[in-house]
Amino acid sequence: MDFDFVFMLKAMAEAGTAIPYSLLIAFSAVLAGMVLGLPIALVRFYRVPVVCTAAAIWITIAKALPNILVYFILFALLAQERSFPVALITIIGITVATSTEMSEMFRGALESIDKSQFDAARSIGHGEADLFFRVALPQMVPVCVPVASGVVIHAIKALPVAVLIGLRDILNTALGAAVVNYRYLESYVAAALIFWAIFIVVEKSFLLVEKRFRYNSPKGGV
Repeated sequence: MDFDFVFMLKAMAEAGTAIPYSLLIAFSAVLAGMVLGLPIALVRFYRVPVVCTAAAIWITIAKALPNILVYFILFALLAQERSFPVALITIIGITVATSTEMSEMFRGALESIDKSQFDAARSIGHGEADLFFRVALPQMVPVCVPVASGVVIHAIKALPVAVLIGLRDILNTALGAAVVNYRYLESYVAAALIFWAIFIVVEKSFLLVEKRFRYNSPKGGV
């Protein structure tokens, strides 16, 4: 089978137009997952009665659900409203996964901090909020950054599956270029190269952030 390199470049250029839109959806889901994940991690770390159990149940359920199944459930529930955008359904669907990953990331970072530091801060009159922002958070960041890069990558990789509910992401846009002449292999390779480039940029960016925080944190921050 001949491979049309020129058409692959054409498909890559076409798919490139969907990069900003796709990344906006992925990063929105990661941010939403962070906002949901931190409170879940805190109630589990401090073992808040009832709420802690509910959070643990949510984590168990959310971890077990594949992205595509969440998409289909949300689409069935919300697609009846014509004004409800597919992009928002995708963000909610990915947030289900990212919230659990972020929660485990934050909880693991909290557990890595020596408990004596919390006791010492309380003994000199620091409240829980002050304790979190001045003692815990600076030490959590270096631990969280490597895991956060994986969460971002997982969110981006979850986008192509949303094509089944109508999302026009990088892969779907690349395949759109192959409709006329059925050059699907070239389109797949074009999309794969774009995802590969995005993942390299994300990974390198997070490595730079991680090095910066570890450099500024005494003894690695933990």
